[in-house]
Amino acid sequence: MKKNSKSKIASALFLLIVFTLLGLGYVSVKLKCEAMIKEKFLLGEKLKAISNHNTALLGQRQDLTSEERIVEIAKNELGMVVDTRPQMKVKVNKKKIDKIDKILKKKYE
Repeated sequence: MKKNSKSKIASALFLLIVFTLLGLGYVSVKLKCEAMIKEKFLLGEKLKAISNHNTALLGQRQDLTSEERIVEIAKNELGMVVDTRPQMKVKVNKKKIDKIDKILKKKYE
């Protein structure tokens, strides 16, 4: 064999190895991308399920803490009664409020 033919065979073999490695690298990256896309989809579905469960729990909490339910339990199970007396009324002189307001403004100036 001639020296020239040996170098052609070596360069052809080298190119074949390089293209094979590039092809294997491409397939490897593509498989990883597909696996990550699948994982992203599965995690998205899991997130939706958790969000739906969270919404259901929020609705259940609102139902359990509703005023009507609490008042009913207080009346029926605890024997409590609703206070129907009028609330305490407080009367304040407007001049006193203005006087206190002026004093506070002077104090914090």
